[in-house]
Amino acid sequence: MTDAAPTGADLLSCLDRLQLRFDSQASLVARDAHDDPATLDWSCSAVLPLWEPDDEEAAADNMRLLAPGMSLSRKSGTEREELTLFTMSGLTLDLWRIGRIYESLDSRDADYEHFAPLFDRSGDLGLHPDLEECLVTGTDVIIIDRAQIAPGWRGRGGVGRLLITRLLRWVAGRAALVATHPYPIDIPVEERDDEAREAREKSIVQRTWQSLGFEPFREDLWVMKPHLRAHEDAAEGLETAFARYL
Repeated sequence: MTDAAPTGADLLSCLDRLQLRFDSQASLVARDAHDDPATLDWSCSAVLPLWEPDDEEAAADNMRLLAPGMSLSRKSGTEREELTLFTMSGLTLDLWRIGRIYESLDSRDADYEHFAPLFDRSGDLGLHPDLEECLVTGTDVIIIDRAQIAPGWRGRGGVGRLLITRLLRWVAGRAALVATHPYPIDIPVEERDDEAREAREKSIVQRTWQSLGFEPFREDLWVMKPHLRAHEDAAEGLETAFARYL
């Protein structure tokens, strides 16, 4: 049995203990479209190691963090137990080297088909002509397929947005463009026939990405252009807001 969930202040005081984790893979040689060496599948997460339960206070803190909804997953091992509270995954395409953009998208999960409108064979390096200005900062297109935060960490002043900006510093260093398809993935599949709920929750997700400098492109795709200041300004605002905890 776990104690009551921690308060907002207690959670924010944990931010300086978070660890950012990254995993990625790319093929050395292309055997098919999915293996194009100019594509990189990646995932990242924010992990909170629990205290060593050396005293009653540490044990009590751990128990509160183990309350339902405080993590997406829990890992126990020979070392300290840890909680994953945020995950983000996606795909990087190097437009300078990639041979078959559409085939690379089509060969993956169906979610990636949503991102086809970003590209056009008539555009420079295969990027849509309306986005060619973005090539001034690089040749990588970063696709964010999924981003998810544990329910207990929502509504804490922008913790999820802070983590997105921190993670994008590493993932999108040479990016011409960052794109996502905002959708409330927490709605169970069997409940997605409720169009009013879907529209309401989609609007909330879209506002979150908009606050990070993303703007609508087309067909529910939202893009962030690194050569503009909108995302950097948003990131700086979040750093200021959470400065006392970092």
